[in-house]
Parts: sequence; C-alpha cells; structure tokens
Amino acid sequence: MEKAMIIINPTSGKEQGTSCIEQLKKQLAHYEVTVCETQKEGDATDFAKEACKQQLDLVVLVGGDGTVHEGINGLAEQTYRPKVGVVPLGTVNDFARALSIPLDVEGAIACIGGPSVEVDIGKLNGRYFTNVVAIGSLPDSVGNVSSEQKSMLGSLAYAWEGTKAAFQHETYSFDIDADGQQFSEESLLVLVALTNSVGGMSTIADQAAVDDGYLHGFVVKSGSVLTIAKLMTKIAAGTFRDDKDVHAFRAHQMTINGPSDIQLNVDGDMMEHLPAHFSILPKHITVYGKRQ
Repeated sequence: MEKAMIIINPTSGKEQGTSCIEQLKKQLAHYEVTVCETQKEGDATDFAKEACKQQLDLVVLVGGDGTVHEGINGLAEQTYRPKVGVVPLGTVNDFARALSIPLDVEGAIACIGGPSVEVDIGKLNGRYFTNVVAIGSLPDSVGNVSSEQKSMLGSLAYAWEGTKAAFQHETYSFDIDADGQQFSEESLLVLVALTNSVGGMSTIADQAAVDDGYLHGFVVKSGSVLTIAKLMTKIAAGTFRDDKDVHAFRAHQMTINGPSDIQLNVDGDMMEHLPAHFSILPKHITVYGKRQ
C-alpha cells in the first residue's frame, strides 16, 4: 500500500483547517495516511523532511502559502521527493492559483491523484520559495499585516496596507545583476516571481509559468503619487509590464543589493535581508495541478 502524509495548519482557513481531514482520507483511501498538525513555525518543514526520509509516496499540504512555503522547504533538494498535493486554506493562495487548483476544499481534494506538473522552485540565500519575493517599502508594509487582520479582513487587509505604503512612496537604491547583466534603480518595489499569480493577481507576472525555468524580475521605478495610481490601473488592465516606469526582465540567476536593513517578503512572510542571491531549481517538485 502506498503511503501519504497530510501536513495541516489547523489555524488556516479562519481556523477551520482540521475540518477537511476526513474528506482527504476518503480521497486517499488506497494510501496509508499519517496526519501531522503544525504547532509552530518550522513544523511543516520538519514533517516534510521526515516524509522524504521515509520515502513516502505523497505529501498533502493543507493551509495557506506559508504552509506550502514551509513544506516545500522540507522537500527541496532532498535525494527523494514525494509528489505533492495542495489544499489551499490561506488568504491569497498564490501557489494554488498558479496551478489551477480550485480554491474550495472539495475541488482541491478532488485534484489529488489527477494531472500533475513538475514545477520550478526558487532558491534564495540558501532557502526556497514557490511564488514571489518582494523587496521595498510596499512589501515591508504588507508584511506587517497581522494574523488577526488576515482572519477578519482577508485580502482586504493586504490591499489596505499596500495602498498606504504606495502613497507614502518611500524608495530605495538597488543594484541588480541578472545573468551577468548589471543595472541600478531607485525603486519603491522589486519583485522576483516564479509564477503568474502575485498577490492573487495574474496580471503582474502574466508571462511567468510554473515550469519555464526562469526567475521573472520587475522593478517599479520611483515616481509621483500619480505614477503609482497609473500603475495600479495598469495592473488591473493587465498591461503592467509594458509601462515605462516598470523594468521587466528574466534570468536564471540574480543578485540584488541594497540597504541591509530591508527585510524581504518571501511567499507572503517577512524573512531574509539583502543582499539577496537567487537561483532556480527547474522542474524540481511534482505537484497535482495543471499548467496554465
């Protein structure tokens, strides 16, 4: 009999994470299933590493992008890596969106055992990420959204904090090396994306695919309040990358230097500091879902 591990964040989905366990067990009826509930930061990583050590056939990550991030950090670059299923219960769920995994529990569970995709994983200063790294005053502000705000307001909490930061438009100087091409920019926001879902929107990194082998970079150049308002309109219209105030590029390796006190927003959580050294692990982990 095949073996599976369910790694679940019981506080996700407005603290209703454990309610889907029985549904999952029915979907995984031909598996011997172990359920592991996270209690603290790092638990999902430790559980995923144990799944690799035991050479389990499947790991199901139940929670938001933070839970997925931790789980992938336990799987990446292990000698043996199980297949991965995702049941998205977070606020944004970028990874699930990028893989066309339904955002409802029943639909997401039904995907497990269906079509799968070998997805790229990003590496940043020795750790791993699945969606996006954001650098600057905007992600710093958004990263300060509390768990209570997420539970009460959902994505509106991010929108509110992001809007406040955008109109304060504090900028920083960044030096960037992308596959040997070097440039400097004064910027409000730098994004390094792996997928086409950034903050729940598919109109920023619209040309990124989960398995294209590239890091997709975007530098929002410094500008006035009117410039920022214009860019927000272009994000909604899907023409963000074509704007003259956005420097869009892609690379296999990237280094970003700037003020060392700037913290990076990695898959929705604040961690790491500059300088940031990026590389990509192409088609590294197999996940149940569909390539867009």
